[in-house]
Amino acid sequence: MRSYVFQYGEGARSVRLPSGVTCVELKPNTLPPLSDPSSTVLAALRQPIGTPPLQEIVRPGERVAVVVNDITRLVRSEVFLPVLIDELNAAGIPDHDIFVIFALGIHRRQSPEEQRRIVGEEVARRIRLYDHDCYNRENLVSLGRTSRGNEVWINKLVYESDRVILTGEINYHLIAGYSGGRKSLVPGVAGAETTTFNHKFILNPNCRAGLLDGNPAHEDLLEACRMISPDFLLNVVLNPAGEIVQVLAGHYELAHRAGCETVDQMYRVEFGQHYDMILASAGGFPFDIDLRQAHKGMENAARALRPGGTLIYFAECRDGAGHPAFEEWVERFSSSAEMEHELHKSFVVGGHKAYWMARLGEQMEIFLVSTLEDSFIRRCHLHPAPDPERVIDQKFSELGPGERIAYMPHASFTFPVEVREPMPAR
Repeated sequence: MRSYVFQYGEGARSVRLPSGVTCVELKPNTLPPLSDPSSTVLAALRQPIGTPPLQEIVRPGERVAVVVNDITRLVRSEVFLPVLIDELNAAGIPDHDIFVIFALGIHRRQSPEEQRRIVGEEVARRIRLYDHDCYNRENLVSLGRTSRGNEVWINKLVYESDRVILTGEINYHLIAGYSGGRKSLVPGVAGAETTTFNHKFILNPNCRAGLLDGNPAHEDLLEACRMISPDFLLNVVLNPAGEIVQVLAGHYELAHRAGCETVDQMYRVEFGQHYDMILASAGGFPFDIDLRQAHKGMENAARALRPGGTLIYFAECRDGAGHPAFEEWVERFSSSAEMEHELHKSFVVGGHKAYWMARLGEQMEIFLVSTLEDSFIRRCHLHPAPDPERVIDQKFSELGPGERIAYMPHASFTFPVEVREPMPAR
């Protein structure tokens, strides 16, 4: 028997497959990690895409807001933030004129320990750190409406700063096409109403991973971002091991597009025929910090699975569902059709995740290995799998000759595309 290891939280789970089973690995085409990330970050700051170097943008006496992703994202901010801040210091901006604001979006507040983990101990000692609160209207400023009617509420600290620098990581995103870039601003430090309005676009078929041009969610976010017109962007692309493989700096749109091309090169994995069974992992912490985040890798795995196929998915979900509305909706509604009807009537962020989960569970058989309560997993239209090897043995006994099986050790970093599917224009 052969053992397969799947990342699970900050540890791992291993399972054995019966002898003689052929299991195809679906994995990203990873680029080698940077040998000296700090030097590469510095070079990117000084030779950016579409803007002057950072030192030529900022001026002494200006207050600089640095927007940083929260604990639900793996970004390696602790690697690039010290270089960024030192470069600001060299341009005449002292530490007391710089602050970090965490792009929580609609996520929960963070503990001081989580904040330090994100930025590193050195930056935590030197720089003021703030969590964004999307629900506190007193700390938000309205910038007007996008052409689609979305009123853009932005964090007042960011709005009142003299310079805005966006940081983050670029990967596929189920709604906006790709993460990073403009998303650090909206929904990162936007009001809940702004985020909710934008999320409504999920019901549009062009609102999907890997698509920018013609994606209404992305175009609405970009239009909102232009209202602030951030001064500089610093984004990275990571491999599944969490190592930096590329640094993008400069204009918030142009540099971001360049990073999206690298994401396609690395994570787009072609296959010729859908599989009957897939074993997959979200990729461990923080990709499986909660079911809301782990769902992204589940959607990726489902792209390569035939309708009615079986997915065995490893995701710890230490923080539970990840959003109160998620939990409420799986209690209130018994099918994805009911949820979709309600979303058309009154869109609720978090409810859309319950809808997506129910839709997947209705289309295929999904066994979830996690710390979630079995009853909650079943209400999500999934099957709890506290003993994954027992499930595997049972499902393999049901498979006939010629059944196709695959495993995805890094589902959050793997974007399966059927070879007959054309690459969408970004």
